Amino acid sequence: MAMTQQQILQPYIGKWAWTLASGLFTIVLAVVAFYLPVIDWMPRGGLVGWLLFLAGMAELTFGWKRGLDVAGKAAVGAGLVTAAAGVLFIANPTAAYFPVANLVMAWLLLRGAWLLVMAFSGRAGRRVGAWLALSGAADVLLGVSLLAGLPIATAVNALFGPTREIVAQFALILAASFLVTGVSQVAIASLQRARSRAAD
Repeated sequence: MAMTQQQILQPYIGKWAWTLASGLFTIVLAVVAFYLPVIDWMPRGGLVGWLLFLAGMAELTFGWKRGLDVAGKAAVGAGLVTAAAGVLFIANPTAAYFPVANLVMAWLLLRGAWLLVMAFSGRAGRRVGAWLALSGAADVLLGVSLLAGLPIATAVNALFGPTREIVAQFALILAASFLVTGVSQVAIASLQRARSRAAD
C-alpha cells in the first residue's frame, strides 16, 4: 500500500526543534572543550568525561525524539558510544593524559565508523546522508590525527610531562569533533524544518 506524503513526512513534523537544540548545545560544548587547557578547577579527565556524557545524551535525545529514522538511529548509536565513553572518564576523573587520549581516539574512530556506515546504508536521504558522512569522516580523521600525534606526544610527555601544547592540541581535536557534530545537527534540523513546512 502506497504511503501518502503526510505519512512519509510524519517523522519530521515537530521534531526539528529537538535536533536544533541538540546541535546548538553541542556547539556550546565545543567552545568549552576549546578552553580545556585553561580550566583548572576540576580534573581534566573528569571534565572530558562530563563533556562527552552531555554531548552523548544530547545526541541520544535528538535521535530518540526524531523518530528513529536513519539519522535518528545514527544519532542514538553515536550518542550511546559518546555517553559510555564519558561515563568511563567520570568514573576515573584523575586519569592521566594518555589514557584519556587513547580512549578519546577509540571513541572518535568508533563513532566515525558508525556514522559513515549509517550515512552510506542506502536508507538515508541524500542531504541528511551527506551531513552524517561529514560528521563521521571528521571523527575518523580526527581519530587518525590523534593517533599520528601520539608518538611525538609520548616523547614530549616523557621529557617534560603533559605540556600545555599537548593538552591544547587534544582539546582542539575534541572541540572540532563537537563543532562538526553540532553544525551537522543544525543543518539536519533545517532540513527537517523545511520538510515539516512542506507537509503543512
